[in-house]
Amino acid sequence: MLPLLFYLMATLAAATGSPDTRRLLESTVRHQHADDAALYSFERLERRWSFSDDHVTSDRTYRVVPTGTGTLSLLVRRGNVTVSPAEYRQSLANWEQVLRHAVNPSDPRQQESEQRRRERDRQRAELVDTVLEAFRFTPEGEEQHAGRIWVRLRFEPDPSFRPRSRTLELFTHVRGTLWVDRDAHQVARAMAEIISSIPIGGGLLSQIDRGGWFYLEQAEVEAGIWLPVRIEYAISGRKLVFGFREHRRTDIFCYRRLGGPRQALAVVQRELAGPADPPAADGPQSCPAASQARH
Repeated sequence: MLPLLFYLMATLAAATGSPDTRRLLESTVRHQHADDAALYSFERLERRWSFSDDHVTSDRTYRVVPTGTGTLSLLVRRGNVTVSPAEYRQSLANWEQVLRHAVNPSDPRQQESEQRRRERDRQRAELVDTVLEAFRFTPEGEEQHAGRIWVRLRFEPDPSFRPRSRTLELFTHVRGTLWVDRDAHQVARAMAEIISSIPIGGGLLSQIDRGGWFYLEQAEVEAGIWLPVRIEYAISGRKLVFGFREHRRTDIFCYRRLGGPRQALAVVQRELAGPADPPAADGPQSCPAASQARH
């Protein structure tokens, strides 16, 4: 939940500053909603790292594929070792099975999945509406990146914001910087930091300490659609009497639009009819030209 809330803060906030800033951020919000809806139709590759004291403790690469009501992660690599064709074929078979349910709206399992998706979307919309109230933005100038102009804005909690739940109270504990592409009206980069400890469950049993941070980069993956290409965060705190540290990074590349469940089912069936080899996953340079993100 915490990374999701950070992501929402980074991509779905509206300005309380000048009218020009407000118009820019409101337009960015509209584009972000379209990006979020489009994500259901895309597959991508994700390399996920976990760290402990700057040492890699886990390194896995997944092909993340749409299921109609969410996504499924198919393991492609453990570190730099590609999974066997047999293991990958089994993952494809699992994906096919999920999609067979997805294309049958009368299937009770699909109805349950669809209900859960609607509830997630409802909760996300509620969070979005709350984020619009939670922060104040201050323009800090413009920067040039690869020939494009990014508007830099500092965001801080709005003192007048009154959270209606413990989950939403998180917004009162963070501040950061947002970069918005001036012409595209899309979030290009965001950084957030925890400025005061966040109590979990009232703070009696757990808390997240001050000093944690979150980083996001987005890029245009299709004309008019910007999606994450890097997400990283590091937090520490206490669970019961035990301290914890969590540092994770995900690099995301090779976005490809598949469409709805029926189109995705046709894709996986074609793959299962062939050798079903795991995809190349060496980073953005391994993507087909058509699926390269436009940074």
